[in-house]
Amino acid sequence: MSLMLWVIVLLVTSCARTPVDTRSAPDVRIRLGSHGLPGNFFGPDSEQCRGQIIGYRFVSWLDDENLAVGFNLSPNCRVAPDRRVDGSARLLVFSSKGVLKAQRDIPYIADGYGELVAEGDAGAGPRGTLMFRFQSVNLDPEGRNESKSGVLLLDANLRDVVQIDQFLVQTTFVARSLVFNDGRGPSSYSMFKGVSQEASQHWRQSWPTGTMDRKFGEVGVAYALCQQELRPGEFESTDVVYAGARRKCRLVVEQPDVDTWMVELPPNSTASIVGILADGSVAGQLRSSDNKAGELVIWKKDRPREALPWIPTEFYGSVESGTPDLKRYLVFASRTSVGRRLFVFDRKLQGPLVESDFPTNARADLSPSGSSFATFEDGELRIYALPNAP
Repeated sequence: MSLMLWVIVLLVTSCARTPVDTRSAPDVRIRLGSHGLPGNFFGPDSEQCRGQIIGYRFVSWLDDENLAVGFNLSPNCRVAPDRRVDGSARLLVFSSKGVLKAQRDIPYIADGYGELVAEGDAGAGPRGTLMFRFQSVNLDPEGRNESKSGVLLLDANLRDVVQIDQFLVQTTFVARSLVFNDGRGPSSYSMFKGVSQEASQHWRQSWPTGTMDRKFGEVGVAYALCQQELRPGEFESTDVVYAGARRKCRLVVEQPDVDTWMVELPPNSTASIVGILADGSVAGQLRSSDNKAGELVIWKKDRPREALPWIPTEFYGSVESGTPDLKRYLVFASRTSVGRRLFVFDRKLQGPLVESDFPTNARADLSPSGSSFATFEDGELRIYALPNAP
């Protein structure tokens, strides 16, 4: 191939994915500094202590008319090595038109006392509630570290609904039911579909050796089960992930009153499960070493998998939120460790509804109907209306 032809090929390749920004001006824009947001909350070093100090930054739709935004008023880092951080989170609920409906501050244990901690977790709970999760490291009377975990459910007016002091494993994709490890053993689970102290369901779930990913739903559980080639031509089941080992994986779906069904995945592919939909189908991302972006697909019993519109091949991303039927979904994706892009897809369209650069310290959420999405970025709550489905 001539030098000139190589130049043309390179130019075409480099121009094939010219960055675009299809995010229009927000329909609602609220500066949160007047509601107590610290001035440096979105600074370049805002998350440098996230593994040492628990902080909250989230935006979440409770229903199509109400959304919550939350942030910590307390410092993101210790102001001095010997001064622990006493946590305080501010929660705000706005209408979809941007009217403030409720405000509340919640104290929490923020300092990890030298232990590794996770970011504060909050989001939509069952039946239009806000799920505020607390995980903390505290010192007992003898100065030893002890962990505490639980969930507080709040209504749209930020009043207490119920507190459950168990370890939250997941929230389901469709109804945002809460799944806990109930403390009766590593394979013992409880699901709370409502807003009471009583679990809707208790069960034991044994995960076979080689289970790589797992998701709970109101209508069953799904997990990716893999074997790895540890010696030439010999595939073994193991819970240890070996770098570079070839894999044979299958998706396993267990549902009440339905025979367990399985789907063999393409050779050397794995599945990251997004969720179990109301009809029992399973949404997930197929990943392989030679396809960075992978595919977003839906598996159904005795049916070929359905491929959904997805991010460009040079990106790596995951579904952040979506409508309960996954007809629309919001995705965070990146090409490198620096920078991120936001996509919003509609299953009826091949290209994205929205594609835009998006800061790594910002948050976004799609409304339950998919008619709008909200972002928490650059000191603001922003709400964007989306066009009607074609």
